[in-house]
Amino acid sequence: MSEVTVELVRPLPAWSVRGVAGLLGAATLLVAFAGSRPHPLLVAGLVALVVATVVIPGLGLAALVVLGAGAGVVAGDPPALGVVMLLVLLVHLTLWSGALAARTSWRTRVELGVVVHGLRDVATVQVGAQVLAVVATVLGGVALGDGDLWRAVALVAVIAAAALLLPRQP
Repeated sequence: MSEVTVELVRPLPAWSVRGVAGLLGAATLLVAFAGSRPHPLLVAGLVALVVATVVIPGLGLAALVVLGAGAGVVAGDPPALGVVMLLVLLVHLTLWSGALAARTSWRTRVELGVVVHGLRDVATVQVGAQVLAVVATVLGGVALGDGDLWRAVALVAVIAAAALLLPRQP
């Protein structure tokens, strides 16, 4: 059998891709449980889940991280608009980075252009998702605080700019 060598221009090691997936998962859980005091056993379980997501991403554990975040949101008081918008972004990034990490082994190197192209796709979807998050929050009866609407418009504008400015081809 022949061996094929692919020359990468800007390679990223798999451990960095997996690490970012873990950091995004941890950030998602921190935002979801912010303001609450979960039981120490639950915290330990969530930490173990995030570590397992990094070590064995092929099991699709990023989805369990998102499920845990959803449980944290449902168990607490209705979150403010900014928290909802941040969670929508973090959940998407957690699932996307988990899926990317699941395709890697520890020795894999990923071309940076592939990651940037994927982030552009995420940003494109996020424009509509963030608008829907604002509408759902308002329809859900959560009162908007001072400046919430402007922060929402600013976040959607930043995501739209990212979708337009990130390179189209890897």
